Amino acid sequence: MVKRGREDPNGDESALGMCTAGKWVRGTSTLPKVFDQPKGSKLELIWKDKQPVGPRKHPSLFSESIGVLIATARRFDWTKNWELQDGGHKQWLWDTIKESWELEETWKDPTLGPISGDEFRNKKSKWKRNFYTRYTTYEERLSHRPPQLSPEEWVQLVEFWDTPEHQAISNRNKANRAKQIAKHTAGRISFPQFEEIMSEEAGAPPSLGDLFVRTHTSLKTHDALDDQSRDYIDKMKELAGRDEEGTQQPLTNEIYRQVMPPERHGRVRLKGRGVTPTSYFGSRLSSDNRVNDLENQVAEMQRVAQEKEEERQREIEEIRRQAQEKDEQRQHEMDEMKRQLNARDADMEARLMQKLLEMTATCSRPFSD
Repeated sequence: MVKRGREDPNGDESALGMCTAGKWVRGTSTLPKVFDQPKGSKLELIWKDKQPVGPRKHPSLFSESIGVLIATARRFDWTKNWELQDGGHKQWLWDTIKESWELEETWKDPTLGPISGDEFRNKKSKWKRNFYTRYTTYEERLSHRPPQLSPEEWVQLVEFWDTPEHQAISNRNKANRAKQIAKHTAGRISFPQFEEIMSEEAGAPPSLGDLFVRTHTSLKTHDALDDQSRDYIDKMKELAGRDEEGTQQPLTNEIYRQVMPPERHGRVRLKGRGVTPTSYFGSRLSSDNRVNDLENQVAEMQRVAQEKEEERQREIEEIRRQAQEKDEQRQHEMDEMKRQLNARDADMEARLMQKLLEMTATCSRPFSD
């Protein structure tokens, strides 16, 4: 941490390094413990499921060091998502971070993907909260700039946040965050790290219920941070029950699934990113719901089959119609040929009769001397 005088959250300001107005707060970190190591010395990381889980404080330090490089590099476009950043700049980040950490090439994708993406979003979120949302006018926002950004970068970012498109996305995300009523106490420690810590302590991986209690209970008060988390924990403990000596029974995965509502079974924080509810938590559908789901699937299959049959019948009818038209056309042609033949025969017969009449008239005329 770099200690310096900074703008007071209430609006007062203090000059750097002075203790008049304002407060002594965390300044722009340079992470000397990472970047000022002796030449050739590197920090160790232990990986599991494409995420660093140890040693104890190193995963958080690793993420923080990536955030420092991203924020101070002056290479990245803060108006674009991390996925749209220049590939050459991402390669620079990988090459630079390897100078301080022991990294294998197999960890390149998760480092430049979800881990760096999280740090990129976190930086923007903090800047927006501390230097943009706190003020109401364009001029005020421009006059309060994060020290890591140049004036040009800050103007570009402020104007990007001012656009109606971004405002709509921001309002939607704010509404989604308001639904996250169960607050965790993990801080910068990921859930996989907590699993690793609890596994080392107990000698076995923790259940989902134990992991939830550990990550939603304050170490200081030994109580949940909010009523919703407290209600979840109480219900799990009630279902698990106690033994004859009054000892709390284990909170199994099944008990966790019984208590947690479906909306809690979304993406698991830092649990491999993109983990689906069924792949991690398992299905929570009751037998009735499974039957209904199966019936819906059967009905859908029947509907599709009916549509295909109707389409097949339409095709058959079309073939029949075309065949009938061809038959009618052929019959019409045959009738026309027959009519022409009959007309020709009648004409020939008329001519023949005319000849016979002429011959008869000639034969019946008297001979002259």
